[in-house]
This record gives sequence, structure tokens and C-alpha cells, in this order.
Amino acid sequence: MKITRVETLWPSSIEPAPFFFVQIYTDEGFIGLGQAPDARRTIPAVEEWARRFLLGQNPLDIESFWTRAYEAAHYHGFAGAEMRAISALDIALWDIAAQVARQPIYQLLGGKVRERIRVYNTCSNYRELNDRILVRQKPLQLVEELLANGITAFKYAVFDHIADPTLGHYGSLDDIAKACEPIRQVYEQYGTAIEVGIEGHGKWDLPMATRIAQYLERFNIMWLEDLMRPDQPEQLARLRARTRLPLAGSERFFTRWQMLPLMQNGGTDIVIADVTWCGGISELKKLAVLAETFQLPIAPHDHTGPVGLFATAHVMANVPNGLVMETTRVFLDGYYAELVEPTPVIRNGHLLLPEGVGLGTKLRPQVRERADIVIQNFE
Repeated sequence: MKITRVETLWPSSIEPAPFFFVQIYTDEGFIGLGQAPDARRTIPAVEEWARRFLLGQNPLDIESFWTRAYEAAHYHGFAGAEMRAISALDIALWDIAAQVARQPIYQLLGGKVRERIRVYNTCSNYRELNDRILVRQKPLQLVEELLANGITAFKYAVFDHIADPTLGHYGSLDDIAKACEPIRQVYEQYGTAIEVGIEGHGKWDLPMATRIAQYLERFNIMWLEDLMRPDQPEQLARLRARTRLPLAGSERFFTRWQMLPLMQNGGTDIVIADVTWCGGISELKKLAVLAETFQLPIAPHDHTGPVGLFATAHVMANVPNGLVMETTRVFLDGYYAELVEPTPVIRNGHLLLPEGVGLGTKLRPQVRERADIVIQNFE
């Protein structure tokens, strides 16, 4: 079996968190589906890796592709569009391999260790659906809706508007208290029934991250995620020593080589990685194994399109240290059904394992007819 063509499909009007799809075609009729973010920068890298390492090759040689492409990417630094392109292509190759085996991907990874995956909701927006506004203006309504669906945790960026004017070097206690007002309301009304994850986007310095962490200790906080940039794991370890709240990170690290110092220095309690950034299914599985050796759980980032969610679900079905998985309900309710069939199924706060062979989903034929679709082929 040989790869005959690689195709990218970019639904260019979907914001925020823009992404595109990759399809790998074979001479035996199998088509693998992948996904990556940042089409303008990443699609050229997809073309390069396809022409150098995939066209004419056996799609089942996944490790060979990954190693050769990573070696080429690493020559100039690797952690950017080149890695995101590897991620998309890797996911598509796993989709083909599982189709050939007539099994779901998680079965090829070693089988499932759980029947369903606990999820939390990230507060985002899509067209008229806007959890970013809801969490700030009507947080109790948001929690009521989540709990009604069995979801017992949510995450949002609480402090970005304070950090930006001072580049993360100052925020008064009054500013922090006002930003935390929705969290206070939720905590007083619901107590331990729901947890709140704090997304920091790497905006703060160590003194301010410490101030924020210590203020938040009065609430039921799930974790503090990337309050500081993870460039120096030793500094994150200093923050970890100053608060009793768990730290989570970092989706900004792309491979096990970047993540290892963070774990070695005690800079995180929960490992965050994105399957469409870090190196695909191959690397997310290896990152989970690495985290397991440090007795750490993994809670993958997923704030993009539906293929990334399916790919993440296969890894989370398989790895023993899978803690919880990010989902974004405004995306699930908004555009997922426009793009793939079937869509992910969430019941009672848990994502059900994908059914069928391969990823368990495919692009809808109507995707090619979208007014905003940008399609490129490499063969």
C-alpha cells in the first residue's frame, strides 16, 4: 500500500481557534483524517513533509515518518508549524492503520482501560453561543446548565484583562478580587459540587502568579494552568512551593523532550498537551507514558476542531493516567456537526469512546461545498 495524495481542507471562517483538516489518500482506497491549527503557517509544512516523507510511502510506517520528519524539523528548532504539521499527518496515519486493522485506534494503542472519559467545559464563544460572557455575567446559570449535564468542572481565562496593560507585572488585590467575583458566587452557591480551572495563558511573572495563586486558595480550584510561561521549569517549581493549589501545564511544550524538564523540576502536577500540537497520537501517547513514570496524570488540551477531540479520546481511552479531557460546548453545539459525522457523544459529564474503525468519524461531504473552504492537494 502506498500514499498517493495529501490534501488540506481549511474552513477559513471558523473562529476562534482556527484549524484545518488533512486527508491522506492511498492506492487501496483508505483515507486518513487529521487536523492541525494555524492554516497559513502550517499548511506549507504539511506540503513539505508530504513531499519529502509520505508520497509513495507505506502509510503503516508511522514511526518512520514521525522520526524522519521530526529530525528534519529539529534542525531549525522544531516547536512550531513544523510540529503541528507532523501532528496532523500522524493522526491521519493512525486513522489509516486502524482502518486497515478494522479496529478503533485505541485498540492499536493497547486497548481501552476505561469505558468513558470525564470531561470539563472551557468557556469560549462561537457566533451567538458565548460562554465567555455567560461565565462573567451569569456564572450561576452556567454552572446550573453544566451540572444538569453531569459536567462538574469548567475553565476560563480569569485575569487576562488585568495582565495585558502591565504585561503581567502588576495587578492589585482589588483587581484580582473583582475578577474572581464569578468564582466567589459559584463557590458560595455550589461549594464542592463544581471545580474551576484557571487559564493563565502564561501572562504573569512569579510575584504576581504567587499573589493570584494565594488569593484563589479560598475557592474550589481545579488547577492553575500556565500562570507563567513554562520556559523556566525551576520558576514554576518555586510557584508550586508557594501554593497548595495544583499546577497544570503545559500545552506550549510540544514533545517529551520539552516536557521532561518540567516534570523533573516539579513544575507541574497535571500534564497538559494538545494532540494537534505536540506530535499527534504517537507523541501524546508517549507523553502520557512519561507522565506516568513521574506519577502524574494527564489532562489533554482540546480547544479546536472535532478531529482533535476524537484523536485525543483514543489516547485517553488507552492511558491509565488519563484524568480529564477538555471540551468546549459552544464548539460541540456550534460547528462540529457542520464538519464531521458522527459527532462526539457526551453523556452525564463523560465522553463516550468513539465507535467504529479508525478515528470513528469522517468529514461530511458538504464540507467541500462550503463557501469558506480552501482546499489544496499535494501529489
